[in-house]
Amino acid sequence: MAAYNIGIDLGFGFVKTTNGDKDYIFPSVVGAGQDLTYRSELTTYIDPIENLAVAIDGKKYFVGDLAIRQSEILSRSLSENHAQEKNTKVLLLAALALYVQGESQEFNVVTGLPPSYYLANKDVLADVIKGTHTITLNIDGVDRKKVIIINNVKIIPQPLGTLFHKIFDFRGVVVDKELSRSRVGIIDVGFRTTDFVVVDKLEYIDKLSYSTTTGISNAYAIIAEHLRNQHRVFKENYELDEIVQKAQVKVAGKVYSLDQVKRDAFEQVTAKILTEMNSIWDPRDLDVILISGGGGKALAEFILPELETASIVENSQVANVHGYLKLGHKVFGYTENKPQTTPILSASSENRFANSKFFNDDKAEESNKK
Repeated sequence: MAAYNIGIDLGFGFVKTTNGDKDYIFPSVVGAGQDLTYRSELTTYIDPIENLAVAIDGKKYFVGDLAIRQSEILSRSLSENHAQEKNTKVLLLAALALYVQGESQEFNVVTGLPPSYYLANKDVLADVIKGTHTITLNIDGVDRKKVIIINNVKIIPQPLGTLFHKIFDFRGVVVDKELSRSRVGIIDVGFRTTDFVVVDKLEYIDKLSYSTTTGISNAYAIIAEHLRNQHRVFKENYELDEIVQKAQVKVAGKVYSLDQVKRDAFEQVTAKILTEMNSIWDPRDLDVILISGGGGKALAEFILPELETASIVENSQVANVHGYLKLGHKVFGYTENKPQTTPILSASSENRFANSKFFNDDKAEESNKK
């Protein structure tokens, strides 16, 4: 059985994953599963992530949108110990199960962690991911057993995925040599964190790479406070995704615009992110600044005018995860999946990679220890 390479981003806000042929994005929300009393004949789910019900070790879980709709008890983890939490394993296996066509499949997984959490959590997360896992995936009311075999795991500082997405082609070959020779800053705005990374001629600059706890969740908190004060509407952060996206809320059948509240919240978060950036970077020292992440897209209109060399990465919400996949093809060997150009909503340069610790094949590392 061939092992397929998978890129997966277990974000605080959303899980993003790709095999190069199919992308999935769903909220990082896990709820208690149950047998539903009735499912209407008029309810159809074209996309499996809309109705993601799984069982692991005999316990039932609803994941993503289904948890938000149906679970009485549910959570979206914002803890720094995200890698060690039970929900992380549930989200990981639920996402991978979507790619298992038969009963079992082998994978090589590439994922990332925020730079400031990387050293403390990478081994813990690798232990969670590696090995053989059994999960039951409910598809159209039928439970189907899925055996997930994870042969190799590569974990990198999260924003490097954006750089790899930009410089690699879909097989993991360097095609943007100019960028690979540049001093690049990456600002990856996520749900709970904003990650700052500097890479100079493909060398990761540790002293200029860090994470803050500023993210889109801060804007959610401002909007949630407005809803409480102005409309006496109480919403958890996992209930705000659609409200923030549409910039409106319906109360007693009447729709209220949140355009100005959303704009003010985004401006406040942007100002904080730029202050944090300026505390450690001089943007003039960077040839290019890449803005990435779902939060990066949301805040781009506020960030870009302030940074002369900055640009928003195309399909920024999934840039990291596509970079992870391309790195997987480089270190584990290319696996034959059609490259997807539009996500669902969803040489000296080569030699430098060979000397970087982030490109060591885990199998090679293990064999060297023997």
